[in-house]
Amino acid sequence: MSLAINRSEFIKGDLKGRSRPLRPPWALPEMVFRSLCNSCGDCIEKCPTGVIEFGRGKVPLINFDKGECLFCGDCLQVCATGALQEVEGQAPWLINAVIDATKCLAFKGVECRSCEDPCESRAIKMLALIGGISRPVLDASLCNGCGACYSLCPVNAIEMKPHDESNQ
Repeated sequence: MSLAINRSEFIKGDLKGRSRPLRPPWALPEMVFRSLCNSCGDCIEKCPTGVIEFGRGKVPLINFDKGECLFCGDCLQVCATGALQEVEGQAPWLINAVIDATKCLAFKGVECRSCEDPCESRAIKMLALIGGISRPVLDASLCNGCGACYSLCPVNAIEMKPHDESNQ
């Protein structure tokens, strides 16, 4: 078994690469992306919602605190190095929202629908409870990872995770 980790992951002891930052949509696998990206910042400059920013080592990453990804493709169009490439039949990325019930207001008996309303893919629905507060239910198969729900959660109960981690 071959395990490709970068220097930062090695130093942090993250040998499975679990704390990797979320890269822009259409990013190639981490090691390839990092080798191709020249930190020009064109994708950052072109992003209409401002969710792409420089991370550690001036390598672009996604910051959903700023908003959501529209999947407009502007970042893809300006990437001259090929670090961002559209693969036919493949989603722009495999990121899903994950709701932490221990933090979510609805699970604590407080009415809140801040995650359901902005979800255009309708991946988050509020499950009605007789005599109780509706609770969010997330259908990961419908979630496109846009992050619209993330920044609107008043208690930070939503995390954006790579698809393989969100199903664990």
